[in-house]
Amino acid sequence: MVFALLASVAVLSALPMPGEAESRRFDEAFERGEGLYSKGDYGAAISLFREADRLKVTPEVAFDLARSYEKLGDLAFTTLYDRLYVARAPDASDAPDISIRVSRTLSNAEEDGKSYVEVFSPGATSLTIAGRHFPAPPAALFLPPGEYVVEGTFRAGTTKSMKLQVRAGRTTSAWFEPVKPPLLKADEHAPAESVRVEKPVTPAAGASGARIASYVAMGLGAAALGAGLVTGALANADAQRAADLALTVREARGAAADSNGKATVANVLFVAGGVAAVTGGVLFVISMPEPGMKPAERAP
Repeated sequence: MVFALLASVAVLSALPMPGEAESRRFDEAFERGEGLYSKGDYGAAISLFREADRLKVTPEVAFDLARSYEKLGDLAFTTLYDRLYVARAPDASDAPDISIRVSRTLSNAEEDGKSYVEVFSPGATSLTIAGRHFPAPPAALFLPPGEYVVEGTFRAGTTKSMKLQVRAGRTTSAWFEPVKPPLLKADEHAPAESVRVEKPVTPAAGASGARIASYVAMGLGAAALGAGLVTGALANADAQRAADLALTVREARGAAADSNGKATVANVLFVAGGVAAVTGGVLFVISMPEPGMKPAERAP
């Protein structure tokens, strides 16, 4: 998450505040993007939303980018910006639903033998991964497990590369970062290496505690939902039995009471199962590498 520190400065009201031009450009790009989105021109809307995202980091832009890519059927970029949205607005009312959606997408990809990969590189003008060209960072795609080469072209005109290890069932979030060369004397030449390439940190063997907890929560949720279905079916059977005209009044009342009791239990199981499933989905997404996080910033 990116937090801004605002400072109040006593100046003449006629003078522009720092960042005012960028704010105007952000508002213009964002509003034009929303207008194009409403007209169904999702490609042009994405271009404007990405421009707005470079000017200011907000959850709203990430959400609109995710929905635009979703309209175009690009699951990889939909996943990337959904992850960024949840990271920027973890307390949003729709964050749990979006987390479950991301979890489902990643699970489906894993069943197809592929893993999700995202590469951030603010200093690059283009990226190429596994033969696919991205005219501007970030990049997002699904790849089978293996070692891949990421090539980046930077504003200085240099082309650099790094190796990327993709593992089955793992989300790979990499940072391909340019760095400024050290200050040199006038008679010294700049070093040829102007880009620091950092391989993503390989997670330790075994699943994290949050990932294990997500599996447990989702398993308990599935079990509770299953039990709720069985109990609901039994309640329905008792209700049908209570309507049997061949029963005595006492027997019919007993069957109706049994039906109501089992229906109450079924409702409780459905609620508990739903809460456990949502909790498991959120934990699953949280346990993945945070989108855009540099390797050095990750917890050991």
